Amino acid sequence: MSRPLLYVTEVSPAKLESLLDDVQVKMRVLTQALTAPIDDSKKLATASGALAYHLGAGGQRIRAKLGLYASCMLGLNDSDAICIAACAELLHNASLIHDDLQDGDSIRRGRKTVWARYGKNLAICTGDLALSAAYGALSQLSTLDKLPAILLLVHQRTRLAIAGQCADLCELDPLEDPIDQYLSIAKSKSGALLGLPLELALLASDHGYCVTKAQSACEDFAVSYQIIDDLQDLPSDAERAQNRSSNDAAPVLNIVLLLQNLVGDADASCRAAEIASEHLARCEATALQLPLDSGLLLLHYCKLMRATLNDALTLLEAS
Repeated sequence: MSRPLLYVTEVSPAKLESLLDDVQVKMRVLTQALTAPIDDSKKLATASGALAYHLGAGGQRIRAKLGLYASCMLGLNDSDAICIAACAELLHNASLIHDDLQDGDSIRRGRKTVWARYGKNLAICTGDLALSAAYGALSQLSTLDKLPAILLLVHQRTRLAIAGQCADLCELDPLEDPIDQYLSIAKSKSGALLGLPLELALLASDHGYCVTKAQSACEDFAVSYQIIDDLQDLPSDAERAQNRSSNDAAPVLNIVLLLQNLVGDADASCRAAEIASEHLARCEATALQLPLDSGLLLLHYCKLMRATLNDALTLLEAS
C-alpha cells in the first residue's frame, strides 16, 4: 500500500497512479519483441522478455512519479508527461540491470536478477534495449522544437551516470579526500538519472533556466539516499570489505567505513547521518525554489527519507 502524500495536494494520488499505469504500458510497448517467440518455452529467452521480467518485479517508480508530478504542475499534457516518465524509468532500469551484472548481485526485489536468471550476455542486451527504448519514448513528445535540447540533456545525464559508475568500480585516489570522492560518485552515479525527469519536465515547459536547480536538488537527495543505504548495509559491507580479495571486481564503497578511518568507529555512523541530513536540508531548500510547486513531490520523498534515516540509526544503535 502506498504511503499518503505529506506535501502534495495539487495532483491527486489517483491521478498519479492512473498516469503511472500508462507509463507501464508505454514501457511495455516500446520494449516488446517485434516478432513472436518460436515457442512458449523460449519466450523469455529474449532481451524483450527478460526486460518484461525485470520490470515486472515492481519498484517504487520514484523517477516516473517525479516526472509525472512535475509535468502536471508545469502544464504539460498527459501524453508528454508519460513520455518523460517512461524515458527516466527505462534509463534507470537499464542502469540497474547492468549494475547488478557488474556487482554480481543475484537478487533484486526478492527475485533473481536478469543476469542470474538469463545469463550475462542476455543481461547486457536487456540493459541496452532499455537504454534504446528510453530515446524511443522521447520521439513521441509534442514539443518538437525542444527535442534537440531534450535529447542532449538525456545524453549528458546518462554520460554523467556512467562516469559515476566507472568511478564506483575503481579504488579511491589516496591523494584526494575520500569523502569528497564519495560524494562526487553518489551525485553522478545516482543523482544524474534521479533528477532527469524533473529536468526534462522543466525543459519541455519553457522553464529550462531551472534545470540546474533541479539537478542540484536531486544530487543532494541522491547523496542522502546512498548514505542511508550504507547505514542499512553496514554489517554486510563491513564483512565484504574484510573478506575482499584482489580478484574482486569493485571495492566496497561505504561512507561509514570511510569515516571510521577519519573520526573513529564510535562517531562514524553519527557523522554519516549528519551528512545525510545536511544534504536533505539542501535538497528541500532548492526544491522549494522550483517553479509552480513542481518540486513538492521531491519534498515528500525528503520527509520519508528523514524517517528512514532515523530508523537506520536506531537499528545500528540496537545492534
